Amino acid sequence: MIGKPLPLRDLGFQSTLELVADMPEVVRVCPYEKGTFILKAVADETTKAIAKLVARQRRSARARKSAAVKADAAAPSKNPQSFPGRGRAPILPATVKAELQDLLS
Repeated sequence: MIGKPLPLRDLGFQSTLELVADMPEVVRVCPYEKGTFILKAVADETTKAIAKLVARQRRSARARKSAAVKADAAAPSKNPQSFPGRGRAPILPATVKAELQDLLS
């Protein structure tokens, strides 16, 4: 935030992870995948209301996304070949059919 490296050694820490691990009332260190971590802020009395709003916002965003996926799945496809028997194949003139047969043979 101030454009300078954290003075970890001056504070008695070897790494940033060690620093945040020493502040469990401020930040939670959550293992993620392949040895990486996610740092999650811990809400206190002054920020609990904000944390609830953010959590509610995330849930409603997931619900909207889920509804959009369901609506997309329920919508008929514009590709008639994806639903056999629904669409009609284009009718080709006999001359075009004959030329295609020649090419394929």
